[in-house]
Order: sequence, then structure tokens, then C-alpha cells
Amino acid sequence: MANLETKKLSTAIKVKILSRGLHFDSSALKVVNETVKEEHRGYDDSNWGIDGNIAIPSELMLPGEIVVCTHVRPDTNLSIRAKKGKLFIFEGQKILSTISYLSRPKIWEMRTSTNLNMKRIANFYGRDCLNFNIYSGCEFWDVGLPCKFCSVKPTQERYGEVEKKKDSQQIAEVVKAAFALNKPKINFILVTGGSYLNGDKEAKKMIEVLGAIQPLTPWKGKIRGNASLMPPKNFDLIDKLMSTGIEHPSFNLEVWGKNKFKDICPGKEKYRGWDNIIECYKYGVKKFGRGVFWCNFVAGINKLEKLEEGFAKMAELGVVPGANVFHPDIGAILGKEIKSPPEEYIIKIYRFAAKLYHKYKYLPFFNEKVLRNSLANEAYRGWL
Repeated sequence: MANLETKKLSTAIKVKILSRGLHFDSSALKVVNETVKEEHRGYDDSNWGIDGNIAIPSELMLPGEIVVCTHVRPDTNLSIRAKKGKLFIFEGQKILSTISYLSRPKIWEMRTSTNLNMKRIANFYGRDCLNFNIYSGCEFWDVGLPCKFCSVKPTQERYGEVEKKKDSQQIAEVVKAAFALNKPKINFILVTGGSYLNGDKEAKKMIEVLGAIQPLTPWKGKIRGNASLMPPKNFDLIDKLMSTGIEHPSFNLEVWGKNKFKDICPGKEKYRGWDNIIECYKYGVKKFGRGVFWCNFVAGINKLEKLEEGFAKMAELGVVPGANVFHPDIGAILGKEIKSPPEEYIIKIYRFAAKLYHKYKYLPFFNEKVLRNSLANEAYRGWL
């Protein structure tokens, strides 16, 4: 078991990576083979300057089992290099730490009953969270109103590596196979709805998929993890959503402030509405309790003080706030207009979140082996 100093050192390195990105030396890419978990381009593409035919590791595992995403940026001073059979992360010419690549999920070697490679259906988020995106697309993009940080549609058009729409039967088949293999061991499931203009349609699809997953898990009627979707107009669907056994639904606001939301997420504002999302959270908390619902943000789009305000307001409401660190995506409207936040911002926002978690007796999302773009767990445990 890693000691406290190892956890703290790896956490500090994760902060650097999420702020600056990294690049791979050719020596580090030579050891990327069929045993290494490569990038799964089902959501976005944050690897700048990379030929699409080159296999890039999706995440790194730092000592102490702390996972971090690989965001390739050619101009960073952080690099991954191989020396004498080991992998290291360098800052300039200084070795910061050893690192390792994650093992490729065994289900990616399998095919469904309709002969689809299971990688086209499922991802693993971090090391041990089985991940499905029901609709790897976005109807807000189709009407010219996508979230400005998002690159889901350009990524699918560029690579086409996943099935754009998955049904409950396909997902259930992969879930069954994944639990049977249990390599890697599954501790959580994350299901994302994708964005439809009709919120009730999105919720019904989510309910159908979760209903198919629930009997296949070993968690006694529960689905450990998160269902991420936009709220329906019909709040009765929230009751049906909770009846599937999902532990933590989320209706992610992404940014804090009504005007900022309208600017950054124009489709969500037009077809769901800030006020409706907040009312849905209030309904959920009143009916199902505090600390059940999650709300994720993108750390780095709001100013620090404004995002802290959003965290505090949601926590007071009974919702667990969290954030992924902003990373510039290829094809997103923002592009490189905004950089990832500086290290000081990252440290402050997650320390602030940790204080709220302890104050309200909330737990951060998932764990440090899963949250590759967040330091919520590290801060909560006192490693940041």
C-alpha cells in the first residue's frame, strides 16, 4: 500500500498534467501494444498534433494508483519517456516519477452477437468504471447550439470509432460479458445519455438502459455509479429513473451563472433551461435526499470565485458538486481560445470542494482510480 508521501507526490504531478498537458517521446509510444489501453474516442479529442492512426494511451497510472488523463500538447514541458524498460514522466530534463499504462480491457477483444467489436459499445473510464454513452452525438450540435467546450460531433465525424447510437440489448450484452470477465474489476458504471432536444425522450432511453443493466450487476439491486443526462420536463420520470437502482444521477450545469450558462451551453439553455434544471434538482433532493444527486462543472471556464459560489450553492441545496478540469478540444467552438486553468486554480477549487464534502458529509464522485480529469478524491483525502 502506497504511503502518504507517495499519494501527495502523485497528486502534485496530476495537477501539473491537468494544467499543462503532456507529450509522448517516441520511446514511450514504441511500448504501446495490444496489452495497453488506448484512447477511446467516444466523447472528445484533446490530443493536439497527433496523427489519428497513432495509438495513444488513454490514461496514465501514477504511483499510489492515481489515474490521470493524457491530454497531448506539443508545447508542454511535461513528457513521457521510456528508459531501460520503465516509463517515466519528465519535467524538462528532470524525472518526476515512474508511471504505467493501463491494461487494455478484455472485452475490447470480444464481439457481440451481431459481430460488433465491444469497444464500439463500451469504454472504461479510468481503471474500473464501465462506461456507456447511449448516444455518442448531440442534437444541440445539429441545430448549431452545442456546448462550446464540447467536441463530440467533430470527434465522431473524424474517427467514427464507436457506434453512434446503442440500444439496451447491445449494452446489456456487453455488461454481462464485462462482469463475467471482470478484467479489469468493475467497481462503478457510468452511463451518459447524450443530448436530445427532447428531454423526456433522453430520460426514457436512460431508464430503459439502466433497467437492462440493473439485473446484471452484483450490487443487490443497485447500480453503483452515475447516470448523466439532462433533466426531463416531466419530473415523474425522475422517480422512474431512481427506481432502476442508479445511485447518483446528474444533470450537469457545466458552468455557474445563468448568463454564463446561456453563453457556453446555448442548446441546454434553449431546450432545458437553467431554471428547469435547478427545479429538477430541488425535486430530486426533496424526494430522494441530500447527497444523492451530483452536478458536474468544467473547472476553468468560470473565474475561480464564481465557480466556488456555484459549488457552495449546489452543496447547500443538497447536491454534490464536482468538476473536470477544462481541456481544449480539437473541433470545439472554444478550441484553444481558453487554456486549461493554472495549477493554483486547480488546487484551490478542489480544496474548496473538499471542505464542502466534509461540511455536508458528502462523498466525492467515484474514486481516484476513475476520475482522470478531477482531483476531488485526492483533495478529500488530504493528498492535495
